[in-house]
Amino acid sequence: MVSSGGPQHAILPSSKRKRRIEDNFNCGQEGASLKENQDKKKDSDQMDPSVESVDRISQLPDHVIHHILSHLRNVNDAVRTSILSKKWRALWHSFSILVFDERKFAARIGNEDNKEMMFREYVSISLCDRLVKNLYIQKLVVHITPHDLSDDTEYLNLWLNIANDRNIKELDLHVGIKSGKRFTLPSIVFSSKTLTGIRLSGCKLETCGNIMLPHLQKLYLHKLYLDESVIQNLISCCHSIEDFRIIKCSGLKHLHISNLIRLNRVEVHHCTQLKKVQIGAPNLDTFWFCGKRTFPCKVSLEGCDSLKRLTLGHPQVTRDFCENQISNFPLLEKLDLCISNDKIKYIIFSNPHLQKFSLKGCKKLRFVQVFAPNLVSFECKGETMPLVDFNPFCLTDAKLSFLPKQKVVGFGDKIWIMMKTFIGKFESEGFKLILYSSKNIIIYEDLCKVKLPPVPDLGCEIIKSPACIDDILFSLLRTLHPVTLSIISPLDSDFPKSVYEMIKDKDKDPICCIYNAPRNKCWRHFVKDVHFEDLNDMKFEDIEANEDKRTSNWYNWLKSEYTTLECRMTNLRLDWNPHHDMET
Repeated sequence: MVSSGGPQHAILPSSKRKRRIEDNFNCGQEGASLKENQDKKKDSDQMDPSVESVDRISQLPDHVIHHILSHLRNVNDAVRTSILSKKWRALWHSFSILVFDERKFAARIGNEDNKEMMFREYVSISLCDRLVKNLYIQKLVVHITPHDLSDDTEYLNLWLNIANDRNIKELDLHVGIKSGKRFTLPSIVFSSKTLTGIRLSGCKLETCGNIMLPHLQKLYLHKLYLDESVIQNLISCCHSIEDFRIIKCSGLKHLHISNLIRLNRVEVHHCTQLKKVQIGAPNLDTFWFCGKRTFPCKVSLEGCDSLKRLTLGHPQVTRDFCENQISNFPLLEKLDLCISNDKIKYIIFSNPHLQKFSLKGCKKLRFVQVFAPNLVSFECKGETMPLVDFNPFCLTDAKLSFLPKQKVVGFGDKIWIMMKTFIGKFESEGFKLILYSSKNIIIYEDLCKVKLPPVPDLGCEIIKSPACIDDILFSLLRTLHPVTLSIISPLDSDFPKSVYEMIKDKDKDPICCIYNAPRNKCWRHFVKDVHFEDLNDMKFEDIEANEDKRTSNWYNWLKSEYTTLECRMTNLRLDWNPHHDMET
């Protein structure tokens, strides 16, 4: 029930202010553009009338449509469904996901005075409207910046009471911390019979002896002060938890989790006071632990025999697992290790089900030996390249990326030797190799023709599946905006032409960024032109003098190395919008 007094009276603004608030933000539809919806409605009205006669989706029951809306990736996508039909437009107004973000609210109303109070009144009005109309709430998201903690406590308590009364299922609450003071979460949150997910940030949890969360499946705690007894009590009383994550939380020194049969995912990130983690969960599928090496911590996953995905980003924990624990997980399929400890010189382990293996932060790692008959994917990233021995060697893709501290030509000689040794283990046919550095990319169709360019920082991807080539290339075009894209291929290959056509036909995909903001467009929106140059046809122009020195050196190296070889060298020269760096 909604408590009487206090903020109930404070939430009633003058009618003029109320109209102004509601005009700017209509019931949680922040981020949705009215003009966009009107344009889309106009387009839908101009459609063939026969389309409406077979509109089966609008015949779905209301609760099914609400279920569909709840699985869309954000509120804006849900708003867009209002163009489908009159029924969908009506159902959107009763949609049960409410998002209130004070940062976006303040940005929209500009220089209005007392923006903090206007936001709180707006949220209160919207939630009270739900209460009056007897509409339930599927999910409530609130981001509130610190103002006056005593006033904010009254408002937050009111909002949480209303949400609880409306059978809320998911709560996402982010409260700013001011002068070290935090909002204390009321006990009503811990006695909800409907909550399935809780995400908290900046709050304070106090001891509560009456925890009743029978359906809670997800619990995410971020930037909270956690008392060990409180967190243990909370975990032990929530037997349905499947996904548990604590991120940048303080106070907690020992985390012990057991007897949670449904628990399948645990993440612990940068909890600097944590000294020991013990998890005994027979159905745990994913475990992710990371932290700084200056804060030692011991981790034990004894009894987690179902573990399939393991990520370790702490040097001490990584070393212990490599020496003692990795082989204890017979079903492990994906392993990510961060090797940032200079003391780790070698890694040796075996695992029968391992399929993907990743090494990051390599500094002084010299040797890696893995006995894994099902290993198909490998990634290595850091300052150096270790000698890698996979037994048997059956990789179908690999990614190597190195950035030595000393960026001088010649420093990477050892890396190049190791890379060549590693690349030489792949079959020459069926694989493609992609090398990239700064503004330049090379794609090799024949691994026998590979030569490594004289640059200190070099990225490399080896791929067998043709379906993945486009994904890798699209990612590199987006992140690098390369000046040159060169392809070394057999004389009769059609691959260079297909890559050229793919980039050249960039305007033939008008919906590629339909859901992206203007500053988050893909690479297609920034390519002005692409030039096709074939060395075999002597159509190879010199790099212009105004290009950077690295690109010029790369380009000249390509021409000198591949002029006499019996292969086809194609170069694509890309011209980019001069303002693309500011817009991406």
